[in-house]
Amino acid sequence: MEIFITILSIIAGSIVMLVLYNVLKYYVLFKIKINKWIVLAASLILFFVPILIWPNMPGYLKSYVIPGIFVVLFLWFMDLSGFIKRKNVYKTNYTTSNYKNDKKKNVVIRPKAKPNRVKNNKK
Repeated sequence: MEIFITILSIIAGSIVMLVLYNVLKYYVLFKIKINKWIVLAASLILFFVPILIWPNMPGYLKSYVIPGIFVVLFLWFMDLSGFIKRKNVYKTNYTTSNYKNDKKKNVVIRPKAKPNRVKNNKK
């Protein structure tokens, strides 16, 4: 029974971290412009340093908080470096994409000929 509770806590923690990352990504992280290597260094420092500095930290902090922050920072690094990309599968299907707006973007505006200039210049 203890193994089942451990597996359930791992699955629940993973779901909470993914939901937290997606919420942070849409409301906070897209506004922050930072180098991806700084984010990776911060996540690796957060992974190794607390164990060395505070060896007898509380169990909830060691089991949930520090790995959760590490996962959020590492997912942010992967997102910044391009590993996490949305693939637009329906790009070629014109019924699901906005075809009229795509067509409008390809229109080139050219200046009209001004016929009155020719008439006025004759003497």
